[in-house]
Amino acid sequence: MPSKNPEQVDTGLMEPHKSKLVKMMLTSRMQIGEENQKIVCGLRLSNFMDHCPEWCKTKDDTSKNWMDLDNKMTESIAVARAIGHEWFLIPDDDANKAKCEEMEKVLFSIMNTMVYIINKICFAPNSTECKTFDAEYARSRFLTKFEPAGKAIEDLLDGPFIMGDTLPVYADYLLYACLYDINVFCPGAYDKSTKLSDFMDKFLHYPSPIRRWFRTNEAKEGEYIRPPVPHIMELLPEEMGQGDIH
Repeated sequence: MPSKNPEQVDTGLMEPHKSKLVKMMLTSRMQIGEENQKIVCGLRLSNFMDHCPEWCKTKDDTSKNWMDLDNKMTESIAVARAIGHEWFLIPDDDANKAKCEEMEKVLFSIMNTMVYIINKICFAPNSTECKTFDAEYARSRFLTKFEPAGKAIEDLLDGPFIMGDTLPVYADYLLYACLYDINVFCPGAYDKSTKLSDFMDKFLHYPSPIRRWFRTNEAKEGEYIRPPVPHIMELLPEEMGQGDIH
């Protein structure tokens, strides 16, 4: 039986039809409307965790997902792959498949760094120094981590997308969702990167059915994966209320 991260919170398995990432991806594949998407998720995405990549699976306490405190990035990667498999958003060639997996790993690391900084470092309810969430301190800590991650993401984009000036693949959707959430948490985080800014602009204005999604109110509200404020600390045992990341 896999060993469990003692600091990980069980928030229950994602319900795909409620995920903003899933809604965006399904809309881009002409699966439109709340009721239709709920039916489609039940029929085709009920076993989405079967698509979780081997590198992302929990194996022991030293496995790569030790920071995934609420399991949201693990689930998001799995469901993005599942949608990619069902609706032809996975590259055909091994080289681009490998690039997508590398993108997953970079995003997994930086998004979990963000959630760890927000929930474990800059908000510790049992701490005498940090009774409330310090957003500015959290952002300053995060930016030092994001700079190298941003460069790693740039290296995986042939421009504007992972496979170049062609159709976005599932990992492009995942990247958009992550950069969107990062920008909500830390506005301007990637403004100095021409490549990342170009990616976001091209994805937002890509001439495909995804434009339907960006015209909805849902596209403009809330997070794709995680909120930019503490959301899991109150679920952790008191002795786990403090921590650090290097």
